[in-house]
Amino acid sequence: MSSSPSQIPRESVDIARTLREVTLHVFRSSDDPILSEQFSRGHEAVLRAAGINKLTSFGQDWLGDENSTLFLLTCQNDEVLLSGMRLQRRTHVGSLPMERAVGNQHPEVTQFLNARQDEGCAEFCALWSRRETAVAGIAMLPMACVGLGLMPMLDIRHGFAFMGTNMRPIQRELGFTILEELGVEGQFDYPRPPIRSEVGHFCHPESLENAADDVQLMARRAAEEPDHSHSMNGRFNRIEYRIENHLA
Repeated sequence: MSSSPSQIPRESVDIARTLREVTLHVFRSSDDPILSEQFSRGHEAVLRAAGINKLTSFGQDWLGDENSTLFLLTCQNDEVLLSGMRLQRRTHVGSLPMERAVGNQHPEVTQFLNARQDEGCAEFCALWSRRETAVAGIAMLPMACVGLGLMPMLDIRHGFAFMGTNMRPIQRELGFTILEELGVEGQFDYPRPPIRSEVGHFCHPESLENAADDVQLMARRAAEEPDHSHSMNGRFNRIEYRIENHLA
């Protein structure tokens, strides 16, 4: 559902109306601890504004971790942080937020991850977005596509997304398969009833064939051309979407 400019602060609308360029920075948390801390504060602030005060992805054990890759969308010469996502690689039992969230009540989650650990497992987590992005017409989809495309570079074959059931259409558009064998018929009471969440699974490269055509194009370009830019139609302007990959 799109946001109406009349429902949000005037300052946010003003930023959205003037937005013509954004930059997606991709970097390891260990390479930029200051920006990682800003990412963390941005994530927590956005969710608290939505009334969510406790999530396992709020933890900061990933700060400075070379296995945590951050995707941070900025504008105004990086002075304004717009949205973010974390791709956190599993290094040991319990190192992923979704496992810490429901693993004790549902040991099958840990068993599923253990069976795929040697092939590389990671969670797409800590997704957050300021109101300006919705008003400007910038979805989270391009950021997620870049993450999918970079999975081989990060030695990840199995990507997971632990999201509310209302996000199922987006998971399917990205090529994720809902793991109905986990939880109670695929669902978990998280973060609190009546909200229910489920685990999506993306196996690279097979799952890419299940994704929407534009997702496939963006993911493959991210893999082949780590630094690039493309234009997209925003609500008010054409927006130049630049990707700067700092992983190499």
